[in-house]
Amino acid sequence: MSYKGGIGNFVSAPGLLAGESFASKQYYVVKLASTAGEVVVCNGTHKQGIGLIQNDPADGEAAIVAIGGPARGAAGGTITAGQMVNALSTGTLQGTSGGTSGTQWILGFAMEAASSGDEFSVSVAPFKFGPS
Repeated sequence: MSYKGGIGNFVSAPGLLAGESFASKQYYVVKLASTAGEVVVCNGTHKQGIGLIQNDPADGEAAIVAIGGPARGAAGGTITAGQMVNALSTGTLQGTSGGTSGTQWILGFAMEAASSGDEFSVSVAPFKFGPS
């Protein structure tokens, strides 16, 4: 299902710029770039994403990044409502149950079910999950 309509107010990080074009990557997981103040697509499974890009800026333009609260995300796999989500190597989201053998960076929780290619609502709350 493709999510349509507003989902509420999210917390955004002020002053971030796109470190690459997000023309076809709106709602993807982003991470901080090596250049201060810029974000890029989170390009590795289980990498530390800081939030979800909510606009589609060109390289160097202002990036609206949801770092907390309800936002839209791009599904890269099958996700059930209430499931924890984290980044795939493509920057899209996958459902996860966490981990027992290693650490995962969780981006938040799915507020509805989704399949690969869907836009869906996510409660963004990044945290580290796994054994200590």
